[in-house]
Amino acid sequence: RLRRLVRDGPARLTRPAAAPPQQKDDLFAGAEKFAFNAKSATEVNLDKNMLGMAGKFVDDSDDKNGADLAKKMDLVIVREYQYDKEGQYNLADLEEFRNRLESGGWSHLVKERSATSSTDVCVKTDSDGKFSELVVIDAEPKELTFVHLKGQMSMEDLMKAGGKYGAPNETKKDLKLKTR
Repeated sequence: RLRRLVRDGPARLTRPAAAPPQQKDDLFAGAEKFAFNAKSATEVNLDKNMLGMAGKFVDDSDDKNGADLAKKMDLVIVREYQYDKEGQYNLADLEEFRNRLESGGWSHLVKERSATSSTDVCVKTDSDGKFSELVVIDAEPKELTFVHLKGQMSMEDLMKAGGKYGAPNETKKDLKLKTR
């Protein structure tokens, strides 16, 4: 590269293209603080363009239901943090994100609490009664997961997806029992 600089001058050097910005999710803004003590942190940021490409790839496989759901999505955001031992993240910090769901037009499908774990599954619906957004916050002693799906999806779409793209991997019967 140095020889080329000397030979051709600085105008001939090409710069790598700038990476496109990651999909921003205001709902989970600040979640990166949970990475502080984590042994691993995973971030998935898929916008409509990326989902379109994923949908084409999946469409060629045996997962037709996953491809159909990918085509309906506008964004998929996942944040997952894994810890070596219990107590490495502050449960009180999690309340900030739950409070965002309590205000802002979200409806709880699942709100489960135990001494060691909790799960929140919340949705927003459009005027046609279809889900426009789905959020999952799952907190376990050594793992914390945030999922945000945005697009046009039905409960049937989510059930067919069977846990792909962060959708709850539960049967219709299980969800009906939890929402009663």
